[in-house]
Amino acid sequence: MRELEYTVLELEKESKKTCDFCSKFENKNNKSVHQIRSRSKVTGEWISDDMVCERCEEKYWDDELSKCNRCGRLQTKLDFDIVNGKNVCYCIRNNEDLEEKELPLLPHEEISQSTFYERQINSLQEQLNKTEEALEIEREEADKFQEKSEEWSKRQKQELLDRIKQLEEENDNHKEEIKRLKTQLEQLTSQQVAQIEVKDDLDWK
Repeated sequence: MRELEYTVLELEKESKKTCDFCSKFENKNNKSVHQIRSRSKVTGEWISDDMVCERCEEKYWDDELSKCNRCGRLQTKLDFDIVNGKNVCYCIRNNEDLEEKELPLLPHEEISQSTFYERQINSLQEQLNKTEEALEIEREEADKFQEKSEEWSKRQKQELLDRIKQLEEENDNHKEEIKRLKTQLEQLTSQQVAQIEVKDDLDWK
């Protein structure tokens, strides 16, 4: 299967679109709250932007949304074939060539800013997930110690509380950095749209 990178981003504009993964029949409140952008891990090429509602976003984080075994795309409701009752992915419908080669960047080339920000966001999100897992473990250990012994030393307890506080601070820092990068990505996207509109106006004149 082709390896893809998935990034959960804010909607570029206030969206009235509904979720790409569920219908009103399945979920009455299926208004999109975020978008999931997919790119090739090898080339950085944009693959898809899918709108996601709150419920389906939870499924995404729990790794419960279906993915194509061939190309790695998240399977949306548009991929469902009513005739055979199965998902038929875009890559199959369009006979997509999935062979990818990572070509070295030439001296005057660089990865796009959008791709750079998305990879930074994904990296921080992974760190955030690890920090949250470690924080949960430390909290469980604290509860176990308190249950097992009322004579638990103040020093040991303070060390554990200090570790929990440190993880909480790291957690908050990761969230702030992710928020900052997403804001920069939104600003970059707006600038790119404005440049395209200006170019279209000049071409028309």
